Amino acid sequence: MRLALALSLLLAAPAFAHDEAGHHDHGAKSEMAPIAPVQTTAEGAVYGASLPATPPAPLSLDDVVAKPAALIGKSGAFSGRITQVCQMQGCWLVLSASNGEFARVIMHDHAFGVPKDAKGDAVVYGTLSEKTLSAQEQEHLKKDGAKAAAARELQIDATSVLIRSAG
Repeated sequence: MRLALALSLLLAAPAFAHDEAGHHDHGAKSEMAPIAPVQTTAEGAVYGASLPATPPAPLSLDDVVAKPAALIGKSGAFSGRITQVCQMQGCWLVLSASNGEFARVIMHDHAFGVPKDAKGDAVVYGTLSEKTLSAQEQEHLKKDGAKAAAARELQIDATSVLIRSAG
C-alpha cells in the first residue's frame, strides 16, 4: 500500500510542478477563448476584460524599470511598446521601455490571448511582480518564441491589454 502511494505521488509530482510553474501544454486542446478584442475604444482594441468607464492613467514602463521596487505587488496601468508575443497561443507578450528593459506580460490564468502579430504601443492593466525563472521556464519561453528569457524579470499579471491603433 505504501509503495502504491509513493509511486502515485512520484508520478504526480512532475505534473503538479508543471501546473504550478504556469506552463501550458500546447499539444493539448486549449481552453483559452478565441483571440478577439472584447472592446474597441478610440485608442485601440482591448483584449481580456473590458476597461472600466474611467481607466487609471498608465505609468510608462520607463518609470517602472527606473524604480520597480516601489511598484512590486501594485495593480495599475503600464504603457510601453510590444516587442515580442508568444507564438503558440498569444498568452504572453513583452512590453519594452525605451532603454530596452522590459516586463513580460502574462495573460491572467491564460484566460485570454493577444494576436501573435501584435506590435506597437500598448497599455497593460494588471499587477506588477518580479519573478525568478527556472532553467525549465526559460527554455519553455524560448520554445514559445521568446528571444532571450532572463533568469529574473519583471512580470505583469494582466487582466486587460489595450493595443493602441497605429496612427
